[in-house]
Amino acid sequence: MRSLPAALLGALAAAGAVAVATAFASGGPPPEADAPPAVHTVVAHGTGMAKVVRPARLNNRTIGRAARRARALAVPKAVKAARSEAGMLARAAGLRLSGAIGIARDVSPYGFDYDAGRFGEGDFCGRWVSRRSDGTRVARHRCFPPHDQTVRVTVTFATD
Repeated sequence: MRSLPAALLGALAAAGAVAVATAFASGGPPPEADAPPAVHTVVAHGTGMAKVVRPARLNNRTIGRAARRARALAVPKAVKAARSEAGMLARAAGLRLSGAIGIARDVSPYGFDYDAGRFGEGDFCGRWVSRRSDGTRVARHRCFPPHDQTVRVTVTFATD
């Protein structure tokens, strides 16, 4: 008699596991559609770039500091480019552009951004393996500061 409840409990657990596996395999519910922009707004994208001043001493901290300085200089350029594009779009639609009501920094479309670090986020220094002319491999600690920082933004402007 005790085997019947154990068998029922085992069957219930198996059915639950199949249901969970099916839910994960199907990917879950469909993604929500992007909401259309609000009425009386213009959405524009902008890109700004600034050169990174190569520090005299190369390590993750000094390179990261130089990259942050360059990124801080690139953000206003990106917003200015977005404002220029939004003005052009607004004029073409017969609207008058007003102030910015929202801004978002865009991520790299490739998923990884070398501007943030060659060996990972914030890691500009690491183990670098190269080959000699005779084919032997040589591993050394190297630092690779970025040449520039590129910032991409999406800005939403109100219109009158």
